Amino acid sequence: MSQLEWYRNFMAVYRTGSVSGAARVRHLTQPAVNQQLAALEGAVGAPLFVRTPKGMRPTPRGKALYGEVFDALDRLEQVSRGLRGRTVPAAMPRVRLGAPPEYFQAFALARLAGVVSEMVVQFGEDRELLALLESGALDMAVTSLKPIAPTLQHRVLAQKHFALVGPPGLEPPVLGLATAELAAWLGAQPWVGYSQELPATRRFWQQQLRSPFRARQALVVPDLRAVLRAVELGYGVSILPELLCRESLEAGRVRELWPVQRLMQGEGWIQSFRAVDSDRAELTLIGDALSVP
Repeated sequence: MSQLEWYRNFMAVYRTGSVSGAARVRHLTQPAVNQQLAALEGAVGAPLFVRTPKGMRPTPRGKALYGEVFDALDRLEQVSRGLRGRTVPAAMPRVRLGAPPEYFQAFALARLAGVVSEMVVQFGEDRELLALLESGALDMAVTSLKPIAPTLQHRVLAQKHFALVGPPGLEPPVLGLATAELAAWLGAQPWVGYSQELPATRRFWQQQLRSPFRARQALVVPDLRAVLRAVELGYGVSILPELLCRESLEAGRVRELWPVQRLMQGEGWIQSFRAVDSDRAELTLIGDALSVP
């Protein structure tokens, strides 16, 4: 067995989190994977994983080794895929997807049913997910930020629009208000936000209302799904991604207070992946499923 196979099996254990998962991906038996992993650990002179009830947890030496070899082996795998052709394999490998939790729950989950046979999802902030993708800990990420690392590529899946919503019992301001009047009305309402910074809200206030945001933040909670629920319960008003509150709007649990979609520049939902994985059929299939013309 060549040392190259040692590294391939090491990467499979690292990415699947288990010997059984690595054996399935590599089409080997679990004893074979264990044997090759032991051989690599003997050559390295240190344990690469700690076996836990939840799977194989990489040691600091394992993390360091992964960082040293994953890019070269991924490039080699890309060449191998090119030699085999670019047809979709009968059993596609597991995909490790990073995404914001509200995007995955409200939009992606329904669209990805049946697209790939195995998927492991990790939630996080945009920059965190892109860093994990660049390091090889994820296969793809969906974020609102375009990647800047030269090793990453991206495609825009859809535009991200916003809605200004409040509880159903709150009467919206009369359409046609002057900018100063609208700012005064909104400033008198309690607000619910994901963070104290409220970047989208403050940008709307400054660009469209031409004044700083000074409204009272009645609740700050770091989960957009909780923000939406708080608006439904009457805590206050908020500017949220339209896809997150679409169902609540249709059901009458919240109401649109002002048509901000045409006033706020929409951001993009962006699929990012490593350049060496640009020919992976399963990533293209996921991107196609999440794409909105």
